[in-house]
Amino acid sequence: MQLEVRGRLFSGMGKGKYYIGHPEYQRRFEECLGYRPFPGTLNIKLEEDALIAKLKHLRTLGGVKVESFVREGESFSSLNCFNGMMDGQRVTLLFIEVTFYNESVAELISPAFLREKFGLKDGNIVSFTIEAPDPTPGKR
Repeated sequence: MQLEVRGRLFSGMGKGKYYIGHPEYQRRFEECLGYRPFPGTLNIKLEEDALIAKLKHLRTLGGVKVESFVREGESFSSLNCFNGMMDGQRVTLLFIEVTFYNESVAELISPAFLREKFGLKDGNIVSFTIEAPDPTPGKR
């Protein structure tokens, strides 16, 4: 099933660059997803309650699991990943076990620097599709 997601782009806290760029996450992404992502996330604020509810349920479903790990005393969260596309570019939606954001924020990674590739700026409305099991509660 394809789930279309739409929301407003915003700048995050800059932590995605550190975490996604970490060599161990990069290795695990390549192993689990088949690519090393650009170091950072594209942060999208969802504005529709129905879509937020669908993604909240999607968080509980399958996906590609990237396990948590500890390096030099620092904990790195586990991730549940769902692959998708944005204007022909591969993207992956991350559900991060420990995050600073609430459920109304979607975080994407990609092999490409999406802001640069598509000329995106804060406030732009963006959409992407995710390949996922049916996110309707009670259905799979």
